Amino acid sequence: MQRVEIQLDPADFGQQMGAMRLWLNQHRCEASIFDCNQNGPCILVSVVFYSTDEAQAFADRFTGRLSGVQR
Repeated sequence: MQRVEIQLDPADFGQQMGAMRLWLNQHRCEASIFDCNQNGPCILVSVVFYSTDEAQAFADRFTGRLSGVQR
């Protein structure tokens, strides 16, 4: 499994979360973990995918970074 981390501005949080859900549904991707935490002035969204290819596509779409393999 592969983790993707994305930092969001709190002002854009709702819109971006909606866009992420739409993208996941359109691509028929299933995330095993979807977590949000306050990280200073930003919100850190962490999403763990079963597929590395799906994780990379999600990271590319939402300007995220792959942060390692989860077991």
